[in-house]
Amino acid sequence: MTSRERLVLQHIIRQYISTANPVGSRTVSKQLELNLSPASIRNIMSDLEEKGMIGHPHTSAGRIPTDKGYRFYVDSIIQREILSAVELEFIDQRMDDQRAGNVEEIVRESGKVLSQISQQLAIVSTPHIGRGQLQHLELVPVATHRLMVVLSITSGFVKTIIFEINADIPRETLDQLASLLNERLCGLTLRDIRETFADRMRDAATDAPTLIELFLQSGDKLFADELDALRVYIDGMGVMTQQPEFGDADRLRNIIELVENRNIIVHVLDSFGGEDAVSIRIGSEIEEAKLHDYSIIAAPYRVGPVEGTISLIGPRRMDYPRMISIVDYLSKCISHVV
Repeated sequence: MTSRERLVLQHIIRQYISTANPVGSRTVSKQLELNLSPASIRNIMSDLEEKGMIGHPHTSAGRIPTDKGYRFYVDSIIQREILSAVELEFIDQRMDDQRAGNVEEIVRESGKVLSQISQQLAIVSTPHIGRGQLQHLELVPVATHRLMVVLSITSGFVKTIIFEINADIPRETLDQLASLLNERLCGLTLRDIRETFADRMRDAATDAPTLIELFLQSGDKLFADELDALRVYIDGMGVMTQQPEFGDADRLRNIIELVENRNIIVHVLDSFGGEDAVSIRIGSEIEEAKLHDYSIIAAPYRVGPVEGTISLIGPRRMDYPRMISIVDYLSKCISHVV
C-alpha cells in the first residue's frame, strides 16, 4: 500500500469512528493535508476499494472501512493510546478498593470499570482452573440422596458440584472416602486428575463402591477446567446501546439476545484461550455469526497458575488505540490485585 493510500485509509477510519457516517472524497480532500483534489482522492479511494479496504454502504457516495481495512489499520497503522493520569487514577483506585475481596468480586468490579471507561460491553470470565492444584476435597450431605462435593483449589478458588445419590450413606463412610480421595489426589492439577482419575481409583477399597463408580462416571464434570461455564460477568449494555449503530431495531434485538444466551459468549471467550497478550478480532474474524457486526478486544489475566479473560465487545467502529490500552491495563491490574 502506498503512503497516500495509508493516509487516506487512516483518515477514513478515524472519521468514520468519530461520526458513524460514510466518508466522501470531498471531506477527505478538505481535511487531509495532501494538497490533492477530490478527483485524486476519489482515485485513491477507488484503489483502496479494489484492495478490499473500504466499501460502499448501500448506495451512499461515501465509503466505510471493511473488516480487512480495520485489520490493516490495527496491525500496521495505529499506536496504542497512552491513558491519561485521570483515567489511570480512576482505574487504580477502583481496583485497589478490591484488594481485600475474593476473586469473583474483583472480576465483577473490573467489568464495571471497563464498561464505564470504554463505553462498550465489558465481559469478564472467571478463571479456568485446570492448572490449579487440588488442596482439599470435602463430601457434604446436603439433603436426602444429595451430596455436595467441595473442591478447594490453589489461589483461593472453591468449586462445588451437587450429585444425586440413590442411597443414604453414613457420614463416617463419607469421611473415609473423602480421606482416601484427598490422599490420592491432593497436590495434582484438576487437569491431571481428570485424565488419570480412573487409574488412581481403580484399586480403591471403600464401603461406598457405588459412590466411587458415580465419581468415575462424572470425573469430566467434577474436575472440569471451568468453575462454572456460565459464570461470566457482563456490564455496560446500557451505555453501548446509546451508540448510533443501535438505532437499528434488528441490531439492538440481536445484541440483547446474544447477552441473554451466555453460552455463546462463553464459547467465543474460550476461543481466546492460550493468548499471551491483547487479541483483537474484527467482524467476520469472529466465528459466531451473530457477532459479525462487532469487534472483540480481549486479554488474559492470571491468578497464580490459572487464567481468565477480560474483554470488551463493541461496534467495529471503535477507537482501537484507546480500547486496546484500556483492556491491556485492566488485565494487568487484575493480575496484580488478586
